[in-house]
Amino acid sequence: MNLKHFIFALLCSLLALAFTGCSTTHVQKLHMTVSEAPEVHGANTYQKPHSASLRVTGNINANARKNVNVTPEDSSKNGKEDEWIYKMGGLEFTGSAEFLYKNDEAILGLGIGYNDGLFHYIIFGDNESFYEYGFFFGFYHQFGHLNYEGKHCDAALFGEENCTPFSDRKNDYYLGVLGGGFAGLFLGNLFINYSVSVYAPVADIDGSATTISGIYSNYFTVGYRFKWAELSAGLILTYVDEGYANFGFTSGLSFYLL
Repeated sequence: MNLKHFIFALLCSLLALAFTGCSTTHVQKLHMTVSEAPEVHGANTYQKPHSASLRVTGNINANARKNVNVTPEDSSKNGKEDEWIYKMGGLEFTGSAEFLYKNDEAILGLGIGYNDGLFHYIIFGDNESFYEYGFFFGFYHQFGHLNYEGKHCDAALFGEENCTPFSDRKNDYYLGVLGGGFAGLFLGNLFINYSVSVYAPVADIDGSATTISGIYSNYFTVGYRFKWAELSAGLILTYVDEGYANFGFTSGLSFYLL
């Protein structure tokens, strides 16, 4: 390409940009129902090497009902902040099933559960005589209600901005990556656990996948292990983008089938 052709192509590109402009999308209102991140923990006891266990668990979680402002810092326009809100809390019934296998001190696991939608994960950890710790990673297919309003705007350098509004109310699934860690102590049949679970809902807003603020749920639980069952109860503290958001209580009953 010679110099004349290059200059001509450059001028054509600049003229096209001037008269066609660019397109932007602005979400002014976003209300969505979300749940606390699900609890995941280890074996809750010393598991013998080269052994497996299969556990099913049911929990009741009672969290304060609360609207949490998750408006991004850069969303304000003309001095008016957009209204982005997580609607969270209430009474929830959750359940899970986990398969745990211990090889020497390392423990591996697979789990699936329900908490306003399905979640599934893998566990990596270390299980010793009096303590355990580990990490988990998976996905959360949460079902909730989504209500949003916004506008698409096309702007040109030499022309007026043309905006088209959009809005919707719908029930939808939010797919999010789930991860976290846990640590526990064993005192005979008594166990004390701490676990933190993290996920960020990805919502479908007018055909575009949008990642919203991260949700961090901390579980502090105490329980007692019988031969084939265990009881547990504790406290839930939830943060949104590292700011305190909500509190609640949890209680659970587990049965060991292996």
